[in-house]
Amino acid sequence: MKPTLIGCSISLLMLSACGGGNDSAAPAAQNVLLASTASGAAPAPSTSTSTSTSTSTSTSSAAAVEIVRVSSARQLQAAIDGAAPGRQIVLADGSYAGPFSIVDKNGRADAPITIRAEHRGRAGIVGSGGLALSRSSYLNIEGLSFTNAAGAVSLSASHHVRITRNRFALAASATPNKWIVLTGAGSDYNQIDHNEFGPRHDLGQMISIDGAKDKVAQHTTVEDNYFHDADAQTENGGETVRVGLSQMSLSDGHTIVQRNLFVNCDSDAEVVSVKSKSNTVRYNTFVNNVGQVSARHGHGNQFYGNFFRGDGSKAKVGGLRIYGNDQQIFNNYMEGLTDEAIYLDGGDYDGGPNQTDPPSDKLASHWRVYRAQVMFNTIVNSSAGIVIGGREFQPRDSRIANNIVLNRRGTLYDEKTQTNTVFEGNIGFGSTISRVPRNAAAIAVVDPKLVAVGGLQKLSAASPARNAAVGSYAIVGDDMDGQPRSARDVGADEYVDGPVLRRPLTPADVGPDAP
Repeated sequence: MKPTLIGCSISLLMLSACGGGNDSAAPAAQNVLLASTASGAAPAPSTSTSTSTSTSTSTSSAAAVEIVRVSSARQLQAAIDGAAPGRQIVLADGSYAGPFSIVDKNGRADAPITIRAEHRGRAGIVGSGGLALSRSSYLNIEGLSFTNAAGAVSLSASHHVRITRNRFALAASATPNKWIVLTGAGSDYNQIDHNEFGPRHDLGQMISIDGAKDKVAQHTTVEDNYFHDADAQTENGGETVRVGLSQMSLSDGHTIVQRNLFVNCDSDAEVVSVKSKSNTVRYNTFVNNVGQVSARHGHGNQFYGNFFRGDGSKAKVGGLRIYGNDQQIFNNYMEGLTDEAIYLDGGDYDGGPNQTDPPSDKLASHWRVYRAQVMFNTIVNSSAGIVIGGREFQPRDSRIANNIVLNRRGTLYDEKTQTNTVFEGNIGFGSTISRVPRNAAAIAVVDPKLVAVGGLQKLSAASPARNAAVGSYAIVGDDMDGQPRSARDVGADEYVDGPVLRRPLTPADVGPDAP
């Protein structure tokens, strides 16, 4: 199966509006990503009056749209309380002291309820709280600035909510604080996209995908966001994005975290923490974060097509750390890291190759790795390469295939003790190859002859990695650039002509003002 980007090429129903600002498009059907139609760069200041006004308009192919303009916190809450499908609540420039309660407000797929700034970033939520949604659906939150205390947006038993083109830089809190949280049964099919998160100076998650009891919220999409500058904390619990919790870790999340940029997110050893099953972390860029992306709990997750970059001197900048069963890691590019690039850690609990009903007190343990696949990754100029083992229970039945590790220090393929891991088609060069002896079919000691292309180390025409991959690994259908694999080269890069479809992200590519 060839990995593909989830597209945004759906047909949009545009709703006409009276007055300034662009209207939000209606959301797509269930489990289809929504195309971004947020208002553009901020125009001239609003001329809205100080009283709430309501205007209805319609098109021949859409339900009626009611536009309600507000300019005070009281008007905003009143407009929310009276919202029906199709209402657009447009906030004039200014500050709105929260918290605001949104209870039992349900739009429709063709007529969402929308709360948006008239001019992106100029309507700010301040005060002691943000927006608290309960039992609500088909609702858009767009273009606001959140600098309030406590949480910014909470979703309880709410679905098909889109949080887009907002800025989050909340006031520091003395207690742990989740900026966006999804909780309660049925908080599914929500989307968080094109937002900016940071800077952050206190403890807590920027996005926490929770759920109810032993079930994580499902089918969340987190994409095209800019996360940056989260200060180091002395306590655990500062993950930038957390997908699940220990008690929910054996439930399927189907969350997609893609095309996000993380820069200087130093608040936890787990920049992205996956604590549930069947999730995907792909096409993200991680720059100089103190921490790693972790499959902390749960099984059957995929981590592919990500770029991890460090400056080579900032300590504890890492890549991926893995626990649990059937995790797949491929097409990742890692450079300048000062911690493990890919770490199949040992466990302190052996959950077995197929256990589904463990003792409840073991859900928070570090589960032994079974059947991990680490394939077609490139690691260059880092302190450590692919590391296997630790703790009591060593990884079992895993495969390390067709990777390139080119480091000038450390051990390139570092098994801390003998395991039954299968090695094939790998290349290692520049430092100590392996703690456990491996033959040339497992790890070839040869210069991969990489060259700098677009700021990355890629295969040259003379590279021995070309056409050298072994095994089928059919799931890897393209490379880190999004180019198809034909002859199947070793490492994250396939040496082919053609346009580069994916590359490391910059702040211009993500966040509220990105295309």
